[in-house]
Amino acid sequence: MEYINDLTSIIMPSCHVLSKANKACYRRSIQQNYEKVEFLIFVSGMGKLEYNYLINFLEKNNIYKHKIKSLYSKSKVGIGIARRALLRLSKGEYLIFFDSDDKPQKNIIRKKVNISKQKKSNIIFSNANIHSNFLPKNKFNKRDYYSYLNKLSQFLTKEIFEGFNPFPNSGTLIRKIKKFETLLENYPSCRHEDFIFYKRLMQINKEFTITNQYLISYNISLTSTANKFKSRIWHFNCLVKELKRSKIRALLHTVAGTIIQSLIRFNFLISNTKKSKKLKVKQIFIS
Repeated sequence: MEYINDLTSIIMPSCHVLSKANKACYRRSIQQNYEKVEFLIFVSGMGKLEYNYLINFLEKNNIYKHKIKSLYSKSKVGIGIARRALLRLSKGEYLIFFDSDDKPQKNIIRKKVNISKQKKSNIIFSNANIHSNFLPKNKFNKRDYYSYLNKLSQFLTKEIFEGFNPFPNSGTLIRKIKKFETLLENYPSCRHEDFIFYKRLMQINKEFTITNQYLISYNISLTSTANKFKSRIWHFNCLVKELKRSKIRALLHTVAGTIIQSLIRFNFLISNTKKSKKLKVKQIFIS
């Protein structure tokens, strides 16, 4: 696997037309203060004029002169297909996934690359804030992945946890190594592809590092019951088609996953306390 040492490739699929609401998301992503970055974006589902407007905005705000590479499709392209195409363009030793409606801290890459080198770790997760249009301005909820992944680390790859993706995706840093080559080259293209990707990644790598720093903010929106049900159907199909689970097992895992995920998010909600002032970084090995 060929790559440029220390270079980080930002992988961003986007179907979000540039707007007042998401300018900060794009700006923070392109203004990463790590010196070696290439910004790879697949824009789809919008007109050429809107695409050019977005790329011009990125170039205007590219204060560190990162290299920008873009792909474009007028028709909307699935997230998995877009990420696969961008991963095949990537030249970086490191990869980081950004969603175009999330707000990364401008030092997220620098901090996670340093952690990767210090711990000799290939996968770096962090805590996250949550923002949304329906939350009061400057009001954030927190997702304490550090505590959660610490407590449940030895169970996360078990079948009982196949009903949802237990790992945060946007903002996760991955170091390219030879044994990841096939998985990255053939990034899953199905719906809920991030679940399949991390399931297979953890089976290969057996370790990750988590920090309690809040280095990204995820955008969440109120979704209808119908959309949540549709999401569960997509997950069920992932289990059957990608992991070859029987329909009965897939149904049981999907139901169990819905319950477990709800309990975890409820725990996030009720445990929203002040951020710890003590920096914590822990490497975890899974069986």
